[in-house]
Amino acid sequence: MEILDKIKSFFGRFWGFFIAGFGIFAGILFFKKKNDDSLEIIKQIQDSHTKEIQELNKIRDEERASYEENEKKYKDRMAVIEQQYEASKKIFDEKKKEEAKKIVKQYSDKPEELAKKLSEVTGFKVILPEE
Repeated sequence: MEILDKIKSFFGRFWGFFIAGFGIFAGILFFKKKNDDSLEIIKQIQDSHTKEIQELNKIRDEERASYEENEKKYKDRMAVIEQQYEASKKIFDEKKKEEAKKIVKQYSDKPEELAKKLSEVTGFKVILPEE
């Protein structure tokens, strides 16, 4: 009986510590369960973040491919336009030369009129001498 009295008096004096220990144990179990849920939520957030990054990378790659394709089309079109410009410039220059030859033949004996007509055809300004 003496042992039972000692145990009873021990629990009587330190009962608060036993309740606090039980509370701490219950809290650890409770929060550990929440931590497991928190880890699951963090994993879900990381997975969704990874998916979003993959989608953004895919969109960026598509934009880059589209840009490169448009740039190639632009360069091709510019090359064609430059070729057409050079061809039409040659034709125009040849027409000017032919017209200038006709004017020179026609006005070879009249220099003032020749200068006026050539300036009209070529677009050069001609300053005629004053009389």
